[in-house]
Amino acid sequence: MSAMNVTMSVNMTTERPKTVLETNLDQMYMILMGLLIQLMQCGFAFLEAGVVASKNTTNIVMKNALDACVAGVAYWLVGFAFAFGPGNNFIGWNWFALAYHPDDGLSHLFLELVIAATCSTVVSGSVAGRCRMIAYIIYSFIITG
Repeated sequence: MSAMNVTMSVNMTTERPKTVLETNLDQMYMILMGLLIQLMQCGFAFLEAGVVASKNTTNIVMKNALDACVAGVAYWLVGFAFAFGPGNNFIGWNWFALAYHPDDGLSHLFLELVIAATCSTVVSGSVAGRCRMIAYIIYSFIITG
């Protein structure tokens, strides 16, 4: 028996494949958790609106709304491919704009997208009233992508 056959027999698992119900429950769980994380955007908007001067409240709410939109586009175009696409151990170089991505992984994409958007929104509070809108949108696109 060669070394390759021994390695292959050691790495084989005896787990049974997931049923359709288990797969659907996993996807539903990821979508629900993503929705809860997305609700954090509202909490950040309320917190930041309460901290800044009243003249900057509209700006803060607009930043948080645009943050979710810009983060969605950036993560869809490049972020998910860099993080989870097939490639080497450091970075992925496939699935840009979800090209050739399997449809059963879209719930995972949604969960990771809202996590990335929330990470970029945290910085919004620190630059509240101190940053131009276009500079923040560019920052949000880069950090999320």
